[in-house]
Amino acid sequence: MAKQDKKANDTIVDVQEVYTKTEMFLENNRKPLMIGIGVIAALIGGYFAYQFGYKKPKEEAASNAIYMADLYSEMDSLEWAVNGHEGAAGYLQIAEDFKGTLVGKRAHYWCGVYFRDIKLDYQQALDHFKQSDFEDNTVGVLATGAVGDMYIQLGQTEEGANWLEKAAKQANNSDGRDHSGPYFGLKAAKAYLELNDTKKAQSLLEYVLDNYDKKQTESVEAAKILAFLKSQQ
Repeated sequence: MAKQDKKANDTIVDVQEVYTKTEMFLENNRKPLMIGIGVIAALIGGYFAYQFGYKKPKEEAASNAIYMADLYSEMDSLEWAVNGHEGAAGYLQIAEDFKGTLVGKRAHYWCGVYFRDIKLDYQQALDHFKQSDFEDNTVGVLATGAVGDMYIQLGQTEEGANWLEKAAKQANNSDGRDHSGPYFGLKAAKAYLELNDTKKAQSLLEYVLDNYDKKQTESVEAAKILAFLKSQQ
């Protein structure tokens, strides 16, 4: 019994000692702890204030502003869609006024299309494409591939090949996988061939043939190029 009492007393002393040390720590560090708690609370409050007090309303305003530009785009009036028409803001203005928003990034994509296809200004197109939303399920892969195309047009083939390869891999998780995957995979392979990197090119060609319908135009072309490369080895 005495041993049990002693063991119980030791346990009580240990627990009390822990509580005492904890109280002393809290007492000695009260100010830094309170500051730390205040900082965390401020960060959490700031996050929610930004998300709901600033970001969400700005996205809504951007969505309202882009309505007419999208309408003109659907009407194949890219000039009006980008530059605006009859008082309606165009993609250029929306991209500037709503920087950082998802809508603003989408506006940048269409500005890139305009400068690439209409103005043939590949540097301007590149600048806009690089500010697109690469995570967007609709235009994300296209934007990544477009960046690669513009680098190649500007003579920066190695950078372009890297971006085209990135687009081919990104396509695997997109809705347009079966089209954009082989399309950008083949383009990336051709870019690496220009760089005399046959190993990289062959790897991409094999990837296209192993993962996509072999009857597709890109797959048929990939098979021909791959056969030629192997015949040279």
